[in-house]
Amino acid sequence: MKTTASDDGDEKHTSLEDEEAQLPPNRFEIELEFVQSLASPAYLHYLATTGVLYESSFLKMLEYLQYWKRPEYIRFLNFPHALYFLDLIVHSAMFRKELGTVAFRNFVHEQQFFSWQNRARTLYGQGLPKEDQEGKDTDNGGGDDNVSDIEVDGDGP
Repeated sequence: MKTTASDDGDEKHTSLEDEEAQLPPNRFEIELEFVQSLASPAYLHYLATTGVLYESSFLKMLEYLQYWKRPEYIRFLNFPHALYFLDLIVHSAMFRKELGTVAFRNFVHEQQFFSWQNRARTLYGQGLPKEDQEGKDTDNGGGDDNVSDIEVDGDGP
């Protein structure tokens, strides 16, 4: 039980159940959506430029949200970068400061893209093997528009 003083000097007792009753019924969805929004470097830049990212109450809330790293919660996340950025925001004042610059925001966004690109290649491979692609190109009816003559690796003809 928690005790608080009211304006007229009387003590008021509130129970934990009363405090939980004031929480929104969709709290899980709200926190999930917010945590996932942390995967966006543009949103993090917005938080930094508006000053919200430096408020102690906001940082305490982010510390509270660290529970999303536990297995029973992490399975609901679609964007795992959100947890990485959450850790960086909570534990690195330099990262919070740098997020305020456009150049750093763009750098983080590019690195995130390269990470996703590499993950896609690792998971899904490079596509069809070269011999399978050449076999499919001959079925397009011939002509001068044969795709197999084009250099893909950028070394030139």
